[in-house]
Amino acid sequence: MGTIYTLRCRRCGHEFQRRYGVGFNGQGTLYCDRCGKARAVDFGGGWELPPACECGGTFDADALGRCPQCGTMLSKEDIDYDQEFLCWD
Repeated sequence: MGTIYTLRCRRCGHEFQRRYGVGFNGQGTLYCDRCGKARAVDFGGGWELPPACECGGTFDADALGRCPQCGTMLSKEDIDYDQEFLCWD
């Protein structure tokens, strides 16, 4: 089961939600570890990582992408664990 976290950008303070992990249906989102571009992935039944991003980075299950307001690359330290989070399938 995936989780939707509330993130707060450490640079501009913007709050938004981001999916992390894979739902029961095998759907997930990977983010480029260099530019933050999102790529939807179907992990159901024999999946492969998508090809390298156009920027030369790689799509990573642990990357969280960039802040949609200021573009700062995000990390797990930006997740606000004090906020209520949602689970998704």
